[in-house]
Amino acid sequence: MKAAVIEDIKKIRYREDYPKPTPGPDEALVRVHYCGICGSDITNFKYKMYNFPLVMGHEITGVVEKIGENITNINVGDRVICVNVSLDLSQGELKGMGMFQDGGFAEYVKVPKISLFPIPENISTKDAVMVETFALIMRAIKLSKIQNNENILIIGGGNVGLAALRALLIKKIPNYVVIVEPNEFLRKKAIEMGATDAVGTSRAKVKKVTKKLGAPSFIFDCVGNEETISNAVNFIKKGGTILLEGIHKGSITFPLFMLNSKEICLKGCLGHDREDILASIELFAQEKIDADQFISGVTPLKDIQQTFDSYLNPQNREFIKLLVQP
Repeated sequence: MKAAVIEDIKKIRYREDYPKPTPGPDEALVRVHYCGICGSDITNFKYKMYNFPLVMGHEITGVVEKIGENITNINVGDRVICVNVSLDLSQGELKGMGMFQDGGFAEYVKVPKISLFPIPENISTKDAVMVETFALIMRAIKLSKIQNNENILIIGGGNVGLAALRALLIKKIPNYVVIVEPNEFLRKKAIEMGATDAVGTSRAKVKKVTKKLGAPSFIFDCVGNEETISNAVNFIKKGGTILLEGIHKGSITFPLFMLNSKEICLKGCLGHDREDILASIELFAQEKIDADQFISGVTPLKDIQQTFDSYLNPQNREFIKLLVQP
């Protein structure tokens, strides 16, 4: 079958002779229609987070072609979203499509039954790719325990940051939502999607806005590196909450005393459970999300190396979400 295999850092090879997977009794074989490119895929492409070789891709939609004998809630021919359900990595549960086993940048993918979700009739397989991103945000909102009438800063205005913006405006009634993002194209998109303001990343620019609107009581860091975490600690009001949605490989230097002195709640977040995924599907089923606002283009599987290369210069980026189609 056709597949895109990451073999080394910044090196993905397109193949047409990759072995077609065979599902076990608790798995289904899904013919992939679309698979989204996630920020964690880009991190893996740039720095290697998982073992190579690997077929990446974990934002998968398609049609069930074969089912294992223990699967009773899904039938052959069903349209499905294939999404990893959170596991406890601290307990050695190293599973997950596109991370620890082959994923969706291929014609076919083997999917465990826990990761199969039917697509509602009013959602296309293309639009349904966005369910995984919003499942991340459903979890972030849940873990943050945010209420109405909060001052919200979102650091990072890419796909996840903009999804956080839309979800927070739908689920809550904030005093304001400001996006911090270096890319002008993404800042403009944030304003189009309802952000109160969208500013560059310098502390002076952010402080100018928050001085006028009030210090943020909640910050959603959708980047998650040393600079953004340090900035979040600097920006947050005393007693505020920082929700860390972005993923960083390695260690950082951290302003620990400010965590104490400002009495900050710093909350980590990774992945999504079944409840989060179903909540995201419901947002789309109720037509509260316009996937076209996010999906900027679809690339053929054979061109995946060139597409991943386009993420290496973020200042020139003029897209939000890119999908791969086998």
